[in-house]
Amino acid sequence: MTLSDQFENLPKLLKISEVADFTSTHERTVRRWIRDGRLVALEHPSGLRVSRRALWRFLGLDLALSA
Repeated sequence: MTLSDQFENLPKLLKISEVADFTSTHERTVRRWIRDGRLVALEHPSGLRVSRRALWRFLGLDLALSA
């Protein structure tokens, strides 16, 4: 499965736990990235959410999708 396929299969708004699973990190690490301003998150009625586009930018893969 290519990165583009993985991107398309992600929900548009990811939970903190989904970001942690995708990046193979702990939820505390994801929350630290958000707190430090490195990863953009949105307030959602059921908790913080990260857009898949923001995750892709954070991972430095945004340029690969625009090509």
